Amino acid sequence: MQESSRKDTAVSNPVSSLNHTSRWLAGDLFAAAISATLVAPTVTIIDRAMVEKVSANQPLLRGLRTHSVSALLNPGQLCFSRPFGMVWALYAATYAVANGSETLANEFEMAAVGTVTFVSTMLVNVPMGVWKDVSFARWYSLDAATGKQLSTQRVKVPRAATGTFLLRDAVTIFGSFTMAPALSAIIPDTLTSNAHAKLMVTQLTVPVLSQLGATPLHLLGLDFYNRRQASMSERVTQIKRDLPSATLVRCLRIIPAFGFGCIANMESRSYFHKLFESL
Repeated sequence: MQESSRKDTAVSNPVSSLNHTSRWLAGDLFAAAISATLVAPTVTIIDRAMVEKVSANQPLLRGLRTHSVSALLNPGQLCFSRPFGMVWALYAATYAVANGSETLANEFEMAAVGTVTFVSTMLVNVPMGVWKDVSFARWYSLDAATGKQLSTQRVKVPRAATGTFLLRDAVTIFGSFTMAPALSAIIPDTLTSNAHAKLMVTQLTVPVLSQLGATPLHLLGLDFYNRRQASMSERVTQIKRDLPSATLVRCLRIIPAFGFGCIANMESRSYFHKLFESL
Protein backbone atom coordinates (compact mmCIF):
# COMPACT_ATOMS: atom_id res chain seq x y z
CA MET A 1 0.00 0.00 0.00
CA GLN A 2 2.81 2.37 0.91
CA GLU A 3 4.72 1.40 -2.26
CA SER A 4 1.60 2.05 -4.37
CA SER A 5 1.20 5.55 -2.94
CA ARG A 6 4.85 6.31 -3.77
CA LYS A 7 4.34 5.29 -7.40
CA ASP A 8 1.20 7.44 -7.65
CA THR A 9 3.23 10.36 -6.28
CA ALA A 10 5.99 9.70 -8.81
CA VAL A 11 3.54 9.95 -11.71
CA SER A 12 1.88 13.14 -10.49
CA ASN A 13 4.92 15.00 -9.19
CA PRO A 14 8.47 13.93 -10.19
CA VAL A 15 10.07 16.50 -7.87
CA SER A 16 8.10 15.19 -4.90
CA SER A 17 9.03 11.65 -5.90
CA LEU A 18 12.73 12.54 -5.92
CA ASN A 19 12.34 14.08 -2.47
CA HIS A 20 10.64 10.94 -1.17
CA THR A 21 13.32 8.71 -2.69
CA SER A 22 16.08 10.79 -1.11
CA ARG A 23 14.42 10.39 2.28
CA TRP A 24 14.11 6.65 1.81
CA LEU A 25 17.77 6.40 0.83
CA ALA A 26 18.70 8.36 3.96
CA GLY A 27 16.68 5.83 5.96
CA ASP A 28 18.57 3.04 4.19
CA LEU A 29 21.89 4.52 5.33
CA PHE A 30 20.78 5.00 8.94
CA ALA A 31 19.49 1.43 9.11
CA ALA A 32 22.72 0.06 7.64
CA ALA A 33 24.90 1.97 10.11
CA ILE A 34 22.89 0.82 13.13
CA SER A 35 22.79 -2.81 12.00
CA ALA A 36 26.53 -2.88 11.29
CA THR A 37 27.22 -1.50 14.77
CA LEU A 38 25.18 -4.32 16.31
CA VAL A 39 26.92 -7.16 14.47
CA ALA A 40 30.53 -5.92 14.20
CA PRO A 41 31.75 -6.84 17.73
CA THR A 42 30.65 -10.48 17.51
CA VAL A 43 31.90 -10.96 13.96
CA THR A 44 35.29 -9.40 14.75
CA ILE A 45 35.85 -11.76 17.69
CA ILE A 46 34.73 -14.88 15.81
CA ASP A 47 36.78 -14.13 12.70
CA ARG A 48 39.94 -13.53 14.71
CA ALA A 49 39.52 -16.78 16.65
CA MET A 50 38.92 -18.72 13.44
CA VAL A 51 42.07 -17.37 11.77
CA GLU A 52 44.10 -18.39 14.83
CA LYS A 53 42.49 -21.83 14.74
CA VAL A 54 43.25 -22.46 11.07
CA SER A 55 46.80 -21.06 11.08
CA ALA A 56 48.12 -22.72 14.24
CA ASN A 57 45.35 -25.08 15.43
CA GLN A 58 44.67 -22.91 18.46
CA PRO A 59 41.63 -24.15 20.46
CA LEU A 60 38.65 -22.33 19.00
CA LEU A 61 36.60 -22.09 22.19
CA ARG A 62 39.58 -20.79 24.14
CA GLY A 63 40.16 -18.10 21.53
CA LEU A 64 36.50 -17.08 21.57
CA ARG A 65 36.48 -16.93 25.36
CA THR A 66 39.75 -14.99 25.59
CA HIS A 67 38.77 -12.37 23.02
CA SER A 68 35.22 -12.05 24.37
CA VAL A 69 36.45 -11.41 27.91
CA SER A 70 38.99 -8.91 26.59
CA ALA A 71 36.23 -7.09 24.68
CA LEU A 72 34.00 -6.94 27.75
CA LEU A 73 36.81 -5.61 29.94
CA ASN A 74 38.08 -3.14 27.33
CA PRO A 75 35.19 -2.36 24.94
CA GLY A 76 36.82 0.84 23.74
CA GLN A 77 39.95 -1.02 22.68
CA LEU A 78 37.84 -3.30 20.48
CA CYS A 79 35.48 -0.67 19.08
CA PHE A 80 38.25 1.72 18.11
CA SER A 81 40.52 -0.95 16.66
CA ARG A 82 41.26 -1.23 12.97
CA PRO A 83 39.81 -4.77 12.65
CA PHE A 84 36.51 -3.62 14.17
CA GLY A 85 36.40 -0.65 11.82
CA MET A 86 37.03 -2.92 8.86
CA VAL A 87 34.22 -5.30 9.85
CA TRP A 88 31.87 -2.38 10.52
CA ALA A 89 32.65 -0.87 7.11
CA LEU A 90 32.05 -4.22 5.41
CA TYR A 91 28.59 -4.74 6.89
CA ALA A 92 27.56 -1.10 6.76
CA ALA A 93 28.38 -1.03 3.04
CA THR A 94 26.68 -4.39 2.44
CA TYR A 95 23.44 -3.40 4.17
CA ALA A 96 23.47 0.08 2.64
CA VAL A 97 23.88 -1.20 -0.91
CA ALA A 98 21.26 -3.92 -0.40
CA ASN A 99 18.83 -1.33 0.96
CA GLY A 100 19.58 1.34 -1.60
CA SER A 101 19.46 -0.98 -4.60
CA GLU A 102 16.07 -2.32 -3.49
CA THR A 103 14.75 1.21 -2.97
CA LEU A 104 15.92 2.35 -6.40
CA ALA A 105 14.78 -0.84 -8.13
CA ASN A 106 11.30 -0.36 -6.69
CA GLU A 107 11.35 3.35 -7.50
CA PHE A 108 12.13 2.71 -11.16
CA GLU A 109 9.84 -0.34 -11.25
CA MET A 110 12.55 -2.76 -12.34
CA ALA A 111 11.29 -6.26 -13.08
CA ALA A 112 13.93 -8.31 -11.23
CA VAL A 113 14.34 -6.47 -7.92
CA GLY A 114 15.89 -9.52 -6.24
CA THR A 115 18.49 -9.92 -8.98
CA VAL A 116 19.38 -6.23 -8.90
CA THR A 117 19.81 -6.38 -5.12
CA PHE A 118 21.91 -9.56 -5.29
CA VAL A 119 24.26 -8.31 -8.01
CA SER A 120 24.70 -4.87 -6.43
CA THR A 121 25.37 -6.36 -3.00
CA MET A 122 27.84 -8.87 -4.46
CA LEU A 123 29.81 -6.14 -6.21
CA VAL A 124 30.37 -4.40 -2.87
CA ASN A 125 30.45 -7.23 -0.33
CA VAL A 126 32.76 -9.62 -2.14
CA PRO A 127 35.81 -7.38 -2.71
CA MET A 128 35.43 -5.82 0.74
CA GLY A 129 35.00 -9.27 2.31
CA VAL A 130 38.15 -10.56 0.62
CA TRP A 131 40.03 -7.43 1.73
CA LYS A 132 38.86 -8.02 5.29
CA ASP A 133 39.74 -11.73 5.30
CA VAL A 134 43.20 -11.17 3.85
CA SER A 135 43.84 -8.42 6.41
CA PHE A 136 42.70 -10.66 9.28
CA ALA A 137 44.91 -13.48 7.98
CA ARG A 138 47.87 -11.09 7.92
CA TRP A 139 47.17 -9.66 11.39
CA TYR A 140 46.17 -12.78 13.29
CA SER A 141 47.87 -15.78 11.65
CA LEU A 142 50.06 -17.59 14.18
CA ASP A 143 53.15 -19.73 13.73
CA ALA A 144 52.12 -23.35 14.26
CA ALA A 145 55.33 -24.19 16.14
CA THR A 146 55.63 -21.19 18.45
CA GLY A 147 52.09 -19.82 18.62
CA LYS A 148 53.51 -16.36 17.98
CA GLN A 149 52.15 -13.90 15.44
CA LEU A 150 53.58 -14.15 11.96
CA SER A 151 54.90 -11.15 10.07
CA THR A 152 52.27 -8.49 9.40
CA GLN A 153 54.05 -7.20 6.30
CA ARG A 154 51.92 -7.02 3.18
CA VAL A 155 52.41 -10.02 0.92
CA LYS A 156 50.91 -10.91 -2.42
CA VAL A 157 47.64 -12.78 -2.00
CA PRO A 158 47.45 -16.01 -4.02
CA ARG A 159 44.83 -15.90 -6.74
CA ALA A 160 43.50 -19.23 -5.53
CA ALA A 161 42.77 -17.72 -2.11
CA THR A 162 41.06 -14.68 -3.63
CA GLY A 163 38.95 -16.81 -5.97
CA THR A 164 37.91 -19.14 -3.17
CA PHE A 165 36.86 -16.25 -0.94
CA LEU A 166 34.87 -14.78 -3.84
CA LEU A 167 32.96 -18.03 -4.30
CA ARG A 168 32.38 -18.33 -0.55
CA ASP A 169 30.89 -14.84 -0.36
CA ALA A 170 28.70 -15.48 -3.39
CA VAL A 171 27.17 -18.47 -1.59
CA THR A 172 26.56 -16.44 1.57
CA ILE A 173 25.11 -13.38 -0.16
CA PHE A 174 22.85 -15.47 -2.39
CA GLY A 175 21.52 -17.37 0.61
CA SER A 176 21.05 -14.27 2.76
CA PHE A 177 19.62 -11.70 0.37
CA THR A 178 18.02 -13.77 -2.41
CA MET A 179 17.08 -17.25 -1.17
CA ALA A 180 15.89 -16.23 2.31
CA PRO A 181 13.13 -13.87 1.06
CA ALA A 182 12.24 -16.18 -1.84
CA LEU A 183 11.83 -19.27 0.34
CA SER A 184 9.57 -17.52 2.86
CA ALA A 185 6.62 -18.19 0.54
CA ILE A 186 6.96 -21.97 0.87
CA ILE A 187 6.53 -22.00 4.65
CA PRO A 188 3.11 -23.60 5.26
CA ASP A 189 0.33 -21.52 6.77
CA THR A 190 -0.07 -24.22 9.41
CA LEU A 191 3.24 -23.03 10.87
CA THR A 192 2.38 -19.34 10.51
CA SER A 193 0.12 -17.43 8.15
CA ASN A 194 1.84 -14.10 8.74
CA ALA A 195 4.08 -13.14 5.81
CA HIS A 196 6.39 -11.10 8.06
CA ALA A 197 6.83 -14.02 10.45
CA LYS A 198 7.63 -16.33 7.53
CA LEU A 199 10.35 -13.94 6.39
CA MET A 200 11.81 -13.85 9.90
CA VAL A 201 11.97 -17.66 9.96
CA THR A 202 13.78 -17.97 6.64
CA GLN A 203 16.10 -15.05 7.44
CA LEU A 204 17.26 -16.88 10.56
CA THR A 205 17.63 -20.31 8.92
CA VAL A 206 18.60 -20.02 5.24
CA PRO A 207 21.81 -17.97 5.77
CA VAL A 208 22.86 -20.48 8.44
CA LEU A 209 22.28 -23.43 6.12
CA SER A 210 24.27 -21.69 3.38
CA GLN A 211 27.34 -22.05 5.59
CA LEU A 212 27.34 -25.80 5.00
CA GLY A 213 28.65 -24.92 1.55
CA ALA A 214 30.51 -21.74 2.43
CA THR A 215 32.61 -23.09 5.33
CA PRO A 216 34.73 -25.56 3.30
CA LEU A 217 35.44 -22.72 0.86
CA HIS A 218 36.40 -20.42 3.74
CA LEU A 219 38.84 -22.98 5.16
CA LEU A 220 40.30 -23.66 1.72
CA GLY A 221 40.84 -19.95 1.12
CA LEU A 222 42.64 -19.52 4.43
CA ASP A 223 44.76 -22.59 3.71
CA PHE A 224 45.73 -21.23 0.29
CA TYR A 225 46.91 -18.08 2.07
CA ASN A 226 48.70 -19.73 5.01
CA ARG A 227 50.25 -22.78 3.29
CA ARG A 228 51.09 -21.81 -0.26
CA GLN A 229 53.17 -24.87 -1.10
CA ALA A 230 50.86 -27.52 0.37
CA SER A 231 49.49 -30.26 -1.86
CA MET A 232 45.76 -30.64 -2.43
CA SER A 233 45.70 -33.85 -0.37
CA GLU A 234 47.29 -31.97 2.52
CA ARG A 235 44.68 -29.23 2.15
CA VAL A 236 41.85 -31.76 2.18
CA THR A 237 43.25 -33.32 5.36
CA GLN A 238 43.49 -29.90 6.99
CA ILE A 239 39.93 -28.99 5.99
CA LYS A 240 38.55 -32.29 7.28
CA ARG A 241 40.26 -31.66 10.61
CA ASP A 242 38.83 -28.18 11.06
CA LEU A 243 35.48 -28.57 9.29
CA PRO A 244 33.20 -29.67 12.18
CA SER A 245 34.18 -26.90 14.60
CA ALA A 246 34.55 -24.30 11.86
CA THR A 247 31.11 -25.11 10.42
CA LEU A 248 29.53 -24.75 13.84
CA VAL A 249 31.23 -21.41 14.44
CA ARG A 250 30.48 -20.12 10.93
CA CYS A 251 26.81 -21.04 11.40
CA LEU A 252 26.76 -19.22 14.74
CA ARG A 253 28.64 -16.29 13.19
CA ILE A 254 26.15 -15.91 10.37
CA ILE A 255 23.24 -15.55 12.81
CA PRO A 256 24.30 -12.07 13.97
CA ALA A 257 25.77 -11.09 10.60
CA PHE A 258 23.00 -12.09 8.20
CA GLY A 259 20.30 -13.42 10.52
CA PHE A 260 19.66 -10.93 13.31
CA GLY A 261 21.71 -8.38 11.39
CA CYS A 262 19.45 -8.56 8.34
CA ILE A 263 16.35 -8.55 10.54
CA ALA A 264 17.60 -5.49 12.43
CA ASN A 265 18.39 -3.88 9.09
CA MET A 266 14.92 -4.61 7.67
CA GLU A 267 13.09 -3.45 10.79
CA SER A 268 15.12 -0.27 11.25
CA ARG A 269 14.87 0.43 7.52
CA SER A 270 11.09 0.24 7.71
CA TYR A 271 11.12 2.47 10.80
CA PHE A 272 13.32 5.15 9.22
CA HIS A 273 11.36 5.08 5.96
CA LYS A 274 8.17 5.85 7.87
CA LEU A 275 9.92 8.42 10.06
CA PHE A 276 11.53 10.33 7.18
CA GLU A 277 8.39 10.04 5.06
CA SER A 278 6.46 11.92 7.74
CA LEU A 279 8.96 14.81 7.96
